[in-house]
Amino acid sequence: MKSRLYLIGMVVGLLLVAVGCMNRPLLYGVEVVPQVISPNADGVDDVTQIKYSISRPSHLDIYFVDSQGEKYYFRQGNRRSPGEYQVYFGGTIEGCMLANGVYTYVVEVTEDSTGVTERVEGELTISGADASPPELLDFTVFPDSFTPNRDGIGDRVAINFRLTERAEVEVYLLDAEGHRYPVGVPKSMWGVEEESTPLIGPHRVELEPGIIEYDYDGGIDRGTPPPPNGRYSVVAVATDVAGNSFRVEAPLMVEEGGIPLAEVKFVEFWPTIVPLGGTLHFRAIVENVGAVPIRTEGPPPETTYLATQNFNTLGYYESDGSFRVGVDFEGNSFGRRYPYRWQLGTEAELEARIIDGQRHLYLLPGQQVTVTGGIIIDEPPPRTGPHFWVGLIHEGVRIVNDYQHPTQISIGF
Repeated sequence: MKSRLYLIGMVVGLLLVAVGCMNRPLLYGVEVVPQVISPNADGVDDVTQIKYSISRPSHLDIYFVDSQGEKYYFRQGNRRSPGEYQVYFGGTIEGCMLANGVYTYVVEVTEDSTGVTERVEGELTISGADASPPELLDFTVFPDSFTPNRDGIGDRVAINFRLTERAEVEVYLLDAEGHRYPVGVPKSMWGVEEESTPLIGPHRVELEPGIIEYDYDGGIDRGTPPPPNGRYSVVAVATDVAGNSFRVEAPLMVEEGGIPLAEVKFVEFWPTIVPLGGTLHFRAIVENVGAVPIRTEGPPPETTYLATQNFNTLGYYESDGSFRVGVDFEGNSFGRRYPYRWQLGTEAELEARIIDGQRHLYLLPGQQVTVTGGIIIDEPPPRTGPHFWVGLIHEGVRIVNDYQHPTQISIGF
């Protein structure tokens, strides 16, 4: 009996609550305080607080009407569940400060189930507003196309501008579908400890006025894939403390972007006993397992070194972004790893490209090549029975495959 009465009491209580909600106005408790603001970032009445309550699921509009009847929407069509809400308004609509004057504020809600609309109106005065936005002058993006694939050629874009006043700045790539790709922080902030970097959000930093320089690599230096190939706008937005915003943009094309990936698939050395003055041979199979071409440079396969030589003495030098196969050994005293290096494949196997008047060779995605070479042991090694091994070097970046197939070689002398 007691449990039945309890259930009846609960039902009656819920019905009373429901009836109370139905009888309550759809929109109530609207307050705008203060009703006079001076949005100039002096810390005094820079913003007004708008409070309102909604009794049933609705869509919300908040807008301001000037003396000419022009509407400025602060919120439009926002979905709202029953409850109490508050929001701060500092005089700006879409980054632009409203002009000084008297406005009619309107808080308006439309009930989802019935389409009934209720609104509350009042006056808001804006005076002494800072309507002068920061500016981004001399905005340049150079070059206007790049290939972020770590081949050392056309991998980077310089984004520069002059900021006229202290502001929060956001720089990003924007595609045709509205997707954003952050550019990162300016060069002046590279190496700054994370806790001391004034990051405002994922892509925003607080900057002082002056010349600002960004060096954009598409993210590949951090090992993350760059934006997909295609056309973009480089967008820079500066927002001051009063909420004024200034936006500039310029086009940028991304081509052949991606993280270069290659692997050593097979290695062998022969013979394993080499007389002094004899030749140690090797063979390695390398495959481009990535989605972008990889650049390579000589000396070509089948080149034979003297043990006292290195690739510099043959007239070849490190080239940032280039891939080479190298051979290293125990007791190496050259002062650098992998002193013996070879090009990935023959010229007939590689694709030749002329870039800025220079000829470059590329191993295409999915392509596999065999690299052979030799080392004439023209002097006794620093160690008895040293191990030799192969590596795949992405010069100026990293050793992709290290210590591949270490093989002990006996040197007779």
